[in-house]
Amino acid sequence: MVNIIVYKWDLLNKLKISENELEDLLFNLKSEVKPVDQDHLEIEINNDRPDLLSTPGIIRAIKGLKKIELGEAKYEVKQGEYSLKVEKVETRPYAVAGIVRGINLDEDSLKELIQFQEKLHITIGRKRKKVAIGIHDLDKITSKNIVYREVQLDYKFTPLNEKRELTVKEVLESTEQGKQYGTISVKDGRTPAIMEDNGSILSIPPVINSEKTRLEISTRNLFIDVTGTSLDAVSATLDILTTNLAEMGGKIELVKVLSESYETWYPQLKHSKMKISSDYVSKKIGLNLTTESVIEYLRMARFDVSKVQGNEVEVIIPPYRVDIISQIDLVEDVAMMIGYQNLEPSSFKLTRLGAATKLTTVTRKIRDLSIGAGFTEIFTFVLTNDRDIEGDYVKIVNPVTVDYTVIRNSLIPTTLYFLKQNQHSKMPILVFEIGDAVIRGNTDTGYLNSTRAVYSIMDSKVSFEDLQSRIHQILYNLNISFEYRRAEHPLLIKGRTAEIIKDKEQVVGIIGEVHPQVLEKLGIEYPIVISEIYVDRLIGENL
Repeated sequence: MVNIIVYKWDLLNKLKISENELEDLLFNLKSEVKPVDQDHLEIEINNDRPDLLSTPGIIRAIKGLKKIELGEAKYEVKQGEYSLKVEKVETRPYAVAGIVRGINLDEDSLKELIQFQEKLHITIGRKRKKVAIGIHDLDKITSKNIVYREVQLDYKFTPLNEKRELTVKEVLESTEQGKQYGTISVKDGRTPAIMEDNGSILSIPPVINSEKTRLEISTRNLFIDVTGTSLDAVSATLDILTTNLAEMGGKIELVKVLSESYETWYPQLKHSKMKISSDYVSKKIGLNLTTESVIEYLRMARFDVSKVQGNEVEVIIPPYRVDIISQIDLVEDVAMMIGYQNLEPSSFKLTRLGAATKLTTVTRKIRDLSIGAGFTEIFTFVLTNDRDIEGDYVKIVNPVTVDYTVIRNSLIPTTLYFLKQNQHSKMPILVFEIGDAVIRGNTDTGYLNSTRAVYSIMDSKVSFEDLQSRIHQILYNLNISFEYRRAEHPLLIKGRTAEIIKDKEQVVGIIGEVHPQVLEKLGIEYPIVISEIYVDRLIGENL
């Protein structure tokens, strides 16, 4: 959820409603509201509705809900004389731009515009890593030819809220924005820059704008640049920004974007089409809705709709509704227009009693037996770092931190890390964990979950047999027929490692002493013997 602060009288006066009615209408839009002071409200917006992150977007949605305006909002759009030339920028290759003219700003609306920009940075922009926005006073830009290129860190400009020129390096090191976002896009001593063709910098994405184009209450015309790592994301962000600004009475002016890989006018104000039947909507919501009523509800949600054939309709998705991905999203909008409070839940029919799955039953047995064998249960993170694991694994495209970049494909590495952090505790340390790893498999994604149990003993002196006897005890009590077979493992000592074989054919685990080179690399001072059991392979007729 994203919280925004809005000037409430702007909402109430433009919609001609009371504060209580506003609260009810926002609840229908999955948003909750609470007062901040006598003039301002705090509204909690769902992450999937970036179009509602500003007052104009909320007004547009409520006008539909109240049937003041139906269907897609239409805006005046024309081609302009400004261009944006996009050169090669390795760290953030995509940039687009647009212009909105005729905006009237006051102190509150200027604050809300900056807030809207920051909330888009947090949601679509993934804290400026994926998308960054620069909003400028167009009338302070002296050239109609804007360039997006890399500049050296000794390039000088006057950043926002400064009175003197600084080098880019000084901006990154001394300003709050530079310290927070400066490392995102700098590479080999260069950083991206939006600048006029005369060399005057307008912004250093994703860090800061220049003082030259500062927004003020007197600003009437806006130049908006959006840069990032995904062309679809920067284009969608520009669409949302310009359409919401157009709701304030602004007129959208297209900017010609020239790039080696794409050349067209922006904002694209991209529309898409989706077909849906009233039968499908009725089935999902649990009401018997006519095609005409579905059309009306969709128009209240600010979609243009036309009847195709029978009970099927075609819905035009406007550029500001980037959250609409599939038919079920349209069903949700119909339900919101009806009002969740007007939907009566149907009674749940119990057909049979619930019961634990076989995997849950087995893991509960294993957990009890493990504690009985003297182990203490631990819980480690499913996410880890690629420097800690080997083999085939799932890598996260956009990790939140550099320490957790992959999903573990075994419980052994995370257990070794746990032992490293606890190696100065009282010995011996006997721990176990039951959890999931993600391994290569024959599924749609190419990977699947594998439930495993890991056991380890760390002591000043410990051997294979110390752990083997306890594993033997656990498996014996699970009524499993098993034996051991010599094996090799990259983390374990050759000759002190074995596979655990079930029914003379299926490998259900590995056991061995951790190799001294692995211990030294991890900074562990004591020997460790470890075993990993593949729990999902244990399940059979006897379990």
